[in-house]
Amino acid sequence: MADSSAVKARYWTFLVYPESAPEDWLGALKRSHGSYAVSPLHQPDDETSKPHHHVIYQHGNTTTLNGAKAAIPEDVPANGYVEPVANPSNMQRYLIHLDDPEKEQFADGANSITLVNGFPLDLTRELSKSEKARIRLDLMSIIRENVVTEYSDFIFGLMDMGDPDMLDYACSHTILFEGVIRSVRNRAKVVQ
Repeated sequence: MADSSAVKARYWTFLVYPESAPEDWLGALKRSHGSYAVSPLHQPDDETSKPHHHVIYQHGNTTTLNGAKAAIPEDVPANGYVEPVANPSNMQRYLIHLDDPEKEQFADGANSITLVNGFPLDLTRELSKSEKARIRLDLMSIIRENVVTEYSDFIFGLMDMGDPDMLDYACSHTILFEGVIRSVRNRAKVVQ
């Protein structure tokens, strides 16, 4: 088993129990000049017996556990326990239980998360292969059914639809969709 102090990560997480944390623990995070995302107060559940905040710390680059602990105000993490984050996107979503409807839900959504010193919050979810295939098929259908001949019309139409997953997929697969749209445009010229 690898030495846990040798593990390197850019994102680290820890719990804060308000009852035992320093009174100005949030101010201590701000004064540390590190970037943090702090969950709203989570009530006790099966995993913890006290109200708590989940905190994600983003280091400037990858660092060891000792490096992360040196950067985080030492009396803030509950019991001094800090651990690496394997999937930063999923951990950020966990701050407000986006993917766990059985747990407490927060009416203010992302606005419930306190961002400290410019933490780059990203609550997007990684799509599964089947979801990507479905979106690709839907986008191809939009192009075919609407005889889309300009990429800008395609993107603006997706913006009007308001589906961020479709828009993101189309924008990150520009070559594919530009090629399909060019083919539709060229076919229309031949038919005329």
